Amino acid sequence: MAPSRRTVRQYVAAFISSIAVLMCGSTIGWITPIIVWFKGPKSEIPMTSDESSWVASIIELGNFFTPLPSGILVDKIGRKPCLLSIAPMYIASWLLVLTTRSVFVLYIARIIQGFAMGIVFTVLPMYLAEIAGPDIRGTLSTFFQGMFFTGIQIQYCIGPYVSYQNLAYISLTFPVIFLATFIWMPESPYYLIMKNQDVEAGIALAWLRGEDSVVNVDDELKAIKCSVADEMANKKSWTDVISSKTDRRALMIALIVALSEIMSGITAVLTYASQTFNSSESKAFLTPDEYTIILGFLIVFSTVFAAGQIDTMGRRPLLLGSSIGCAVFEFLTGVYYFLLEKTDIYVSKYNWIAFILISAYCVVLASGLGATVATVQGELFPANTRGIASAVIATSVTILSFFWMKIYQVISDNIGIYLNYFIFSACCIISTILIYFLVPETKGKTLAEIQINLVKKTEKIETNDVILEDISTINSIKNEK
Repeated sequence: MAPSRRTVRQYVAAFISSIAVLMCGSTIGWITPIIVWFKGPKSEIPMTSDESSWVASIIELGNFFTPLPSGILVDKIGRKPCLLSIAPMYIASWLLVLTTRSVFVLYIARIIQGFAMGIVFTVLPMYLAEIAGPDIRGTLSTFFQGMFFTGIQIQYCIGPYVSYQNLAYISLTFPVIFLATFIWMPESPYYLIMKNQDVEAGIALAWLRGEDSVVNVDDELKAIKCSVADEMANKKSWTDVISSKTDRRALMIALIVALSEIMSGITAVLTYASQTFNSSESKAFLTPDEYTIILGFLIVFSTVFAAGQIDTMGRRPLLLGSSIGCAVFEFLTGVYYFLLEKTDIYVSKYNWIAFILISAYCVVLASGLGATVATVQGELFPANTRGIASAVIATSVTILSFFWMKIYQVISDNIGIYLNYFIFSACCIISTILIYFLVPETKGKTLAEIQINLVKKTEKIETNDVILEDISTINSIKNEK
């Protein structure tokens, strides 16, 4: 969807705010081109295989601690200040990388990066959903995943060809750029209305909609005020995210979508991509790093494709097609590596097959599951629980990401790469079933309409349960007679 006068500033705000998640992708992708170097004879920071896996995965330890505090603070101090707070964290972490040659200090730098990542994954989906109009909310929300993968790709492209020191300098520029640009972006109109700052909310909304006067957005501003007033009227405590039946349903749906992406193994696959492509002993057409660069470009292009389709095709078709495709391609990848590692069949000379299969998996994931996670997370929750719900989802994703990033290396070393992909494939099959039966379509609906539909769906289920219970009671009485 081409930006119009009314939407161009929304795209600008979405792009600049999403530099935050580009930094997250950069910290994830940073380890990929240098993980083999860490374990090599020329490493300035010599590491064992176990230590390198900790450098890769310990970022998720820091990511575990910040979602819940930021989920609370986001409703107290705002979306914009929370996002701005990550810039000093990233700057400090890259300065540590530049000045250290110690594995232990590197652990600390990665944990700090994890702190920042936890804030971004909690707050940015909310910000993107709240600044966007309903007709382009899905598209703007895909900036989250698109910029995340772009951050990874930048490291894939630059990492193999520059020194360890220069790679850290390049990575340091991203938080500086973010701090210099995002400070000029508006706060979320939803947050400003929550804080009874109606004038500021009108100004922010008019800017986002490309209007010269607040009067021109008066109808939308009134609709947002009514929606926030209804949602905040029921506010009791942050535990409403699980005490309300509607919110429990929303949380379940969002967790299914978010955890389906992680259970497919994407963080581990991308982190260990160069190492995986390096597992074959035969001469390849390209180097492992070159394969990884091509893989990164395919993922970024797939996310761009999804951005153009999510508000046209809808969320459910993309989710279902993506999870089925991931299951198929990961199963075939597992078959290839099983033949390579556990049989005498000579498949090393066909290592391009592994690249094609892993690339196909990443493409279909980026086109569906990856592109819709932030959209669904930002859409499903009312104003009074949006922050804490995002925190719960981010924490759950963190725990699962840490598990897969650490266990991937353990399974590869002790059993074989193939088992990782068989497990990922099985998880995708389960995800497909859950998505089909439980995840609704939200295309083209306002945030208020989504809440109304969730309430109606919950009440319908409860009504059906009551009817079934009454029928069961009547049948029991008849049987007794």
